[in-house]
Amino acid sequence: MKTKKQIMTAVGIGMIFLFLFTSSIFPAPKLPKFITITAYPIGSLGTILAIAFSDAIEKKSGIKARPTPADTDVGRILPVKKGEAQAAVLTAATLYFASNGLGEFATKEWGPQRLRLVFAGNVIHHGLAVKADSGIKTWADLKGKKVAFPPGLFALTVPALLAYGGLSKDDVTVVRAAGYTAGIKMVMEGSADACHACPVTPVMKEWESAPYGLRYLPMDEKEKEAWERMRKFAPFMAFPIWADYGGLGEGGPKWLAFYPYAISTYDTVDEEVIYTIVKAMVEGRDLYKDVSKPSSEEWTLEITLNLNKPVFIPFHPGLIKYAQEKGKWTSELAAWQAKALEEEVKKIKDWEAKK
Repeated sequence: MKTKKQIMTAVGIGMIFLFLFTSSIFPAPKLPKFITITAYPIGSLGTILAIAFSDAIEKKSGIKARPTPADTDVGRILPVKKGEAQAAVLTAATLYFASNGLGEFATKEWGPQRLRLVFAGNVIHHGLAVKADSGIKTWADLKGKKVAFPPGLFALTVPALLAYGGLSKDDVTVVRAAGYTAGIKMVMEGSADACHACPVTPVMKEWESAPYGLRYLPMDEKEKEAWERMRKFAPFMAFPIWADYGGLGEGGPKWLAFYPYAISTYDTVDEEVIYTIVKAMVEGRDLYKDVSKPSSEEWTLEITLNLNKPVFIPFHPGLIKYAQEKGKWTSELAAWQAKALEEEVKKIKDWEAKK
């Protein structure tokens, strides 16, 4: 008869064999040794952040992360789509265009993209700027004046800003601008009267200190109808926020529109890879939060899961897994996710029908 010790030994050996057997069938997920994160051109806030994030990911996970700058939205997203990069630092505006198949993504090769949110952070404030000595103090004063219209997403944001003020393109003189900064320069140099402007843009500090001064046309969080008018043109931007840094000009801090930066990826990127990135972002926050204050301080799990931030793409399963582990995944978030996935299916189906 076997002794109790012999039985325990046999059970122990059996457990070891069972572990080895199940491990061979269900191997632990193998993480890559190297990942790439695409971002905006060198010198931009997006790349400054991407460099800091990559450092945090490498130190917290052991995965070498390389930030790669690109000049266009397509250039930032295409490597992720092709599997050459694992994530991209983008604005909510870009995510809106790509996930809806608009602008550069309205071609047959693109259409609505299955993008997923990984992590979200700092906001970019937006308003309509004029010279402080121009005599343009209200939205009504803008009627008949020259407004700079850059291409790309500004084809939505400028009409959206005008809509906030109860105006349309027909109420102003449209002046074409080569780009966003070019539109600002046109106002500073006198060839336009108003333009879309972000206080954090370096040139806005230059404008603010110029003799003619800087003024943003008034926006108020309580003007619900005005924000709804704006939302029809640019749902990714139509949210009021108190702007208290950057080139704010006359009156200092004020209510403006905004949209956030975000790290995004495709639904095809492995769950464990994104889970590891999210975990590193949370646990490595001290490694990047002071890089470019206050922007770099705003990248947190709480901000990422805040449904008031207009990032209209579904959450990646890797992010959801981490949020669940931390007890941050709620029924409200789950309902939002289900609706977002349902809307994505419909958008893609409608796109395919039109091709």
